[in-house]
Amino acid sequence: MAGTNVSETDDATAPFGFDAIMHMQRPALAAMAEMNSRLYKYIAAVNKEWATFVNQRLKEDLAVSQQLAQCRTTQDLYQVYAQFFQSTVAQYQSGFEQMAKLTRAFAEQALQSSSGNSGPTRH
Repeated sequence: MAGTNVSETDDATAPFGFDAIMHMQRPALAAMAEMNSRLYKYIAAVNKEWATFVNQRLKEDLAVSQQLAQCRTTQDLYQVYAQFFQSTVAQYQSGFEQMAKLTRAFAEQALQSSSGNSGPTRH
């Protein structure tokens, strides 16, 4: 017979039943739900941090054109560019450090929760 009918499928799970199978899987489902919750909080924190960083950079990028327009000498021009690039590098470094801290905190939390909820695995 090419197909499997419903009664044959039910016979395969009959000793356990759907409720028993769901009961056995409940800890795994709860752990997955907890992990998803943490993941969404992490994504929200990263998005907030990134949006703040981009907003700050855009403001400064737009402001530099006004500062350049006010330059009277080549020395003024060099000073504006030097200050702009120094602050840009410092802000990118700070932004990447913050992202790394968020990622590290999430990874440590994920490792702690996974190692705390399960025992040694036997194969």
